Amino acid sequence: MDKSDIYLLLWCIDGVGYKTIRNIEEYIGDINKILDCDSRNIRDMDFISEKAMKNIIKYKTKTYLEDIKGKLDKYEIGYVTVDKEGYPGKLKNIFDPPYVLFYKGNRERLDDFSIAIVGARRPTGYGSICARKFSKELSEQGVSVVSGMAFGIDSCSHEAAMAGAGKTVAVLGSSLDRPYPIRNKGLMERIIENNGTVISEYPPETDAIPGFFPMRNRIISGISNGVLVVEAAKKSGSLITMDYALEQGKNVFAVPGNINSRMSEGTNSIIKEGAKLVTCAQDILEEYGIKTCIHKREFKENVKLSKLEKKIVDLLETNGSMHVDIICASTGICIKDILGVLNILQIKGIVLELGGNVYSVTI
Repeated sequence: MDKSDIYLLLWCIDGVGYKTIRNIEEYIGDINKILDCDSRNIRDMDFISEKAMKNIIKYKTKTYLEDIKGKLDKYEIGYVTVDKEGYPGKLKNIFDPPYVLFYKGNRERLDDFSIAIVGARRPTGYGSICARKFSKELSEQGVSVVSGMAFGIDSCSHEAAMAGAGKTVAVLGSSLDRPYPIRNKGLMERIIENNGTVISEYPPETDAIPGFFPMRNRIISGISNGVLVVEAAKKSGSLITMDYALEQGKNVFAVPGNINSRMSEGTNSIIKEGAKLVTCAQDILEEYGIKTCIHKREFKENVKLSKLEKKIVDLLETNGSMHVDIICASTGICIKDILGVLNILQIKGIVLELGGNVYSVTI
């Protein structure tokens, strides 16, 4: 076995994590020497938990390593260890990088210039619009979009990136053969088919548990050049990703939200604390000296609009979002006719209902 094999072997032993491997390596010098350690030697390592000791003694065999590699072949999962070329340089530089990174898709995506987009799992219509806007704009500028493949902002970000240049990376809180949430398995397959990458630090046949997701967030920020928080409540898990980003010396950006919305309390708070307020991808990229050619979409050039449709679009662009009653009052047209026009605009992909008969243009 070489060093890479030892890392893979230990990483897949239940109870062994980053700190255990690091401490073993510091204790014995050469990690390969673990194979020569008998049970007494291992029990002398009092910094290892009882569970990890028993499992290392039991499983530090060539047979177990072959079993691990057999599962990787079975599920068509690639892997790269922290000591090998091909391991993401940005991730290697964080405090606690996973010793093994499992992946499906194009591994080269992991070294792209990338921005992580995170936010609520149950976003408002406004949050969904913003996630799609930023993700598509970034993707069209050659930037890879990183997220966690959860429902809500994550899914919106991955989908919009594929609608742009198609470069996106998903970081799972489960093993790659047991993607969570399972309803997003189709999204995972599309990411891979579109030259993206799906990664995880968890060995094959590992189910997701709540504690995995905060740990997963350090990888989301770790492989990214910066983190954008689109919409987050005051105690959102997205803010954990922000904390990791700050620890790792990464830039943090935030989209301002409605001051009366609980779903914007987190993002508005971190803006007050120093996160950069952004309203378009250009605001992000200028921090890295990247020049962009992002232009606001002109509906009249891309979609044929009637006089009334254009009037409603202009109202929504001016006001941001409006209740249908206010649109009626502003145009002097009855609600039945207004709702008919709004339905047509939704079909054309120009307008979105945010809920409660409140409408906004898609950005």
